[in-house]
Amino acid sequence: MPTQKEKIFKLVLEYDGSHFSGWQIQPNQRTVQREIESSLERVLQQPVRITAAGRTDAGVHASGQVASFSAAADFEPGKLKYVLNSILPRDITVLDCAVMPPGFNARFDARWRIYQYTLSERKHSIGRHYAWQVKYRLSRELLEAAVQPLEGECSLEGFSRRNEDDVYSTIIFKKGWTFGENFLIFEIRAVRFFHHAVRSIVGTAVDVARGKKAPDTLRTILETRDRTLTGPLAPACGLCLTHVEYEVKEP
Repeated sequence: MPTQKEKIFKLVLEYDGSHFSGWQIQPNQRTVQREIESSLERVLQQPVRITAAGRTDAGVHASGQVASFSAAADFEPGKLKYVLNSILPRDITVLDCAVMPPGFNARFDARWRIYQYTLSERKHSIGRHYAWQVKYRLSRELLEAAVQPLEGECSLEGFSRRNEDDVYSTIIFKKGWTFGENFLIFEIRAVRFFHHAVRSIVGTAVDVARGKKAPDTLRTILETRDRTLTGPLAPACGLCLTHVEYEVKEP
């Protein structure tokens, strides 16, 4: 627990995950957590451990990741944001910094999270690092129909890497596709997510949209929790954590 002299800081972060081995610290790997903690320790002159709203995988991006940490520091949030941005690598940016009420935790206080997955049906030079280029035409009607069962309380066990300690039930508030001229974007808002779940959902929906799987495949997976029915994982490059919502407000 933080001491009375410590503050709890909240960071809103943007990062390009292309050259990271994910969020979480791993031995001998470049990770987002390691880069931010190293920078914080350099600025604050004390060890710092940060907690993220979601542990993004290798290659996954974020435009609205949230992290929290406690530190005995006199820095004003605006100054800390400025100093961190001056030393962090170019593929990580602090978008906002705030002091939060005692006990705030970026992971456990999150109400819901939004992820977006971007597809492209043609080759792109600009934006190619942030989208999966599929090399075949997709039925947009089938894309929409495929994800229709994903709403309300459901289990994502069939779309996630199995872990005996995990409880896979979640509440999905919103999901759907936005179709533009150049990109197809799947957005999903839920209380929580599980390892590879969004990429597995998108990969399966793409197989439905190209006629390789039945239109009701995702419904069957939700009902049976059978991961062998899913399509291949969609590449990490198309996935982005865009927003995290909290009930806890800044003081």
